[in-house]
Amino acid sequence: MIPKTLDPRGWRCVVYPVLSSTFLRFWEQYALCLRAGTKLWTTSPRRTCSSAVLSYFTCLAEEAAVSVSTSGASSSGAAGSQLPPRKMIGVLLLFLLFLLYIAAPQIRKMLSSGVCTSTAQLPGKVAVVTGANTGIGKETAKELAQRGARVYIACRDVQKGELVAKEIQTMTGNQEVLVRKLDLADTKSIRAFAKGFLAEEKQLHILINNAGVMMCPYSKTADGFEMHIGVNHLVFLIGHFLLTHLLLEKLKESAPSRIVNVSSLAHYLGRIHFHNLQGQKSYSAGLAYCHSKLANILFTRELARRLKGSGVTAYSVHPGTVNSELVRHSSFLQCIWRLFSFIIKTPQQGAQTSLYCALTEGLENLSGNHFSDCHVTWVSAQASNETIARRLWDVSCDLLGIPMD
Repeated sequence: MIPKTLDPRGWRCVVYPVLSSTFLRFWEQYALCLRAGTKLWTTSPRRTCSSAVLSYFTCLAEEAAVSVSTSGASSSGAAGSQLPPRKMIGVLLLFLLFLLYIAAPQIRKMLSSGVCTSTAQLPGKVAVVTGANTGIGKETAKELAQRGARVYIACRDVQKGELVAKEIQTMTGNQEVLVRKLDLADTKSIRAFAKGFLAEEKQLHILINNAGVMMCPYSKTADGFEMHIGVNHLVFLIGHFLLTHLLLEKLKESAPSRIVNVSSLAHYLGRIHFHNLQGQKSYSAGLAYCHSKLANILFTRELARRLKGSGVTAYSVHPGTVNSELVRHSSFLQCIWRLFSFIIKTPQQGAQTSLYCALTEGLENLSGNHFSDCHVTWVSAQASNETIARRLWDVSCDLLGIPMD
């Protein structure tokens, strides 16, 4: 228990001194371990860290023993055998961090259990991946190119996309990795991309709608639509909804073909408010992202229903918590991502479920389902509501001025 005499100005009065003293003592022991055997760190950093923690606890035990011997065997001796409250808090904090560090490989493995094991090769196949100049999209494009596909990197930053394309070409030996400009926040750019692609290619077998934004401040697309709804799933007037619509006939002509829409577990917090679809009445950056990811899943379900029997199948995926540029608009999330980087998925791990849905044979009967870690997973009640899905589709078509059927 913290003594009542402690300055009551707040938790910082306890936590800051505890952390500073605890970690100073820990690093002292850590340095001793390094000096005792430098090779230990280079071969097993976890073992060196463990040795340091054990040394630190040994020092505490010795201090407690000294305290007992000096206080005598009287009742005051019982009190003297206890460590000071601040030091006890420090011990607990360090022990918890130590356990987290030791368990990190198992936690990462648990959170990254899904791996695409398909051996399918893609010579002669054509794929489009949006937002493939970074993160999950880049890793997805790289794997598709590795398997022999002709891959289009569709992104807003063409210069960055060209650098990524050259990197993929060098790594895979596949020179058919092309970059085309696509700004999902601008319907003119989307239409221009689709027009150029349709003139250039006779087939399209895989469309992966990967690009998106997260936690951005309230802003509008070039066409006047709220940024999350506009880009993150074109259920609202631009982005992937319009792009998919423009490329759909080519996908049907190239059947069997697949559409993969990247969503998120965050959809559980999302709601579709038809009276406030674009956040004009109230807006929360975090909830806007959740709403848009819910829209992604609803879009996928309705799309799959409409495409039944066409040879084109659609899937939505949760890639997991991935260390990518998605959180660039939130300093808080960037700090959290850095703090827990040892358990957060890498972009390569995050791309596995997208690749699974794009490549694995026998998934046709699961069209419209939501996947996580390469398995079908549950969705929220709203995400499985067919009435909301159909209404959202109709509203999106109306906003974009495209036929509903």
